[in-house]
Amino acid sequence: MATKPEEPTVSTQPPAPGPDFESAPTGTPADSDAAYLEKLGYKQELNRTLGLFSAFGVQFTSIAIASGIFTTLIVGFGFFGPASFWSFLVGGGLQVFTVGLAVAQLVSAYPLAGGVYQITGRITGKPWLAWQTGWWLLIAHTVAVTTVAVSISPFIAGWFGVTFDGPADTLPWALGLIVLGTIINIAGVKVAAVLNNIGVVAEVLCVVALVGVLLVVKHPTQPLSFLSDSAGTASGGNWFVPFLFAMILPAYAISSFDATGNASEETKDAARKAPMASVMANVSSYVVGVFMVALIMLAIQDLPAVMDSDTPVKLILDTAVGSAFANIFEAVAIIALFAALVMLQLTGIRVLWSQARDGQVPAAHWLRKVSAQRIPINATLTIFALSVIFALWSSLLSVLAAMTALAWGLAYGVVVTVGLWGLLQRKLPKHPWHYGFLSPLIFVLAIVWSVVLCALLIYSDPTHVGIGMLLVILSGAVVYMTIPKSRRGKSIDTLQGHL
Repeated sequence: MATKPEEPTVSTQPPAPGPDFESAPTGTPADSDAAYLEKLGYKQELNRTLGLFSAFGVQFTSIAIASGIFTTLIVGFGFFGPASFWSFLVGGGLQVFTVGLAVAQLVSAYPLAGGVYQITGRITGKPWLAWQTGWWLLIAHTVAVTTVAVSISPFIAGWFGVTFDGPADTLPWALGLIVLGTIINIAGVKVAAVLNNIGVVAEVLCVVALVGVLLVVKHPTQPLSFLSDSAGTASGGNWFVPFLFAMILPAYAISSFDATGNASEETKDAARKAPMASVMANVSSYVVGVFMVALIMLAIQDLPAVMDSDTPVKLILDTAVGSAFANIFEAVAIIALFAALVMLQLTGIRVLWSQARDGQVPAAHWLRKVSAQRIPINATLTIFALSVIFALWSSLLSVLAAMTALAWGLAYGVVVTVGLWGLLQRKLPKHPWHYGFLSPLIFVLAIVWSVVLCALLIYSDPTHVGIGMLLVILSGAVVYMTIPKSRRGKSIDTLQGHL
């Protein structure tokens, strides 16, 4: 049964300046967390049960690097053939060591559910901008839930001897997966954390098994020069353009940088452990991804067949190490991807709940309610409904995936830009996770990469992705204007004055 949270959730008295966790770590971590949350204007409503491993798992599972590459490497092949390895190496490095590091520092300053939405509003004092970034991430997470459900449905159906003849056949299976994921999130963060930890184990098994078998099992391998083969995509020696577009691959494979931030109100010692877990997950995913992509590329036996395949990684594994291993790898990868679905939904729920807690959505009073198990129950049901709606467009899977990457890219581009401004203007509260004199450089590089990535995503499909994102922005503006004027922007402005 849903219970109404105590009023008010927003502090009416200005708290002291941001706490210095480094010089004054008094009390237990839980005490510090509760005190900092109160200083940021809120009381503890969610269960703070996640430790470093579980916080790491939220991000690592959301990325799902091994299983993600299993389903997305086709993007790299399409743009640049086996040479897309270099695009992954460069683009992934830019993703992780600029945007990922910058977002982690901002999460340390504001360890709040809502992530980018909270950070943007508190630094700028612009409620409309904060709301839009939150809206983009809400859409990104919700669409990502649908995208994962749709992408793994054919594999799961195949286990039961069912084949799909068209998108209509996919829908019931995708809806079933979304329903199951929602039930897990309703059951509570502890249940979700258990599945999350299972997802981490499954992901690690995927990595160890794939790398191990490709290194140990004897099979024909290509020379290292094969990693420069564009498979005919770079015509006339013009390799730079396809190389750039293939950098979209790591944007699909490594994203959701504020997943641990969105779960930080459920994380112990969040100002330290949430950013630490985020960086650990991002860096390990990148390193693992580089090795995996290289080994998979070098195991290709028939390049033309791989370029024509809808499931190139499975084909490569079938021919290199046998279908038995490929089938086992597929099964474990699907388990990891389902865990990713649950974590993506969980973080999207926290964005919506955070906006509702601030009164920054229509029906905020209803959406901010938490259950007796301290779960944002109505926000969960709303995200579920949105995922179902997006599932009706399952035939546009590639467009949905690109839209997800662009929504993430835009939101992170905005937050690292305002983060740099806040850093230079000394507007950030004291925070234990930072990079010293290197921080401004990291933020500048993050801004540059975000601009490049968003331009690539839009240019790759201006009609569907570009116009689609424009519609997301316009719909967000419409929804924002439906918030009663008495509430619109009020709580963010109030909280901004408290810091």
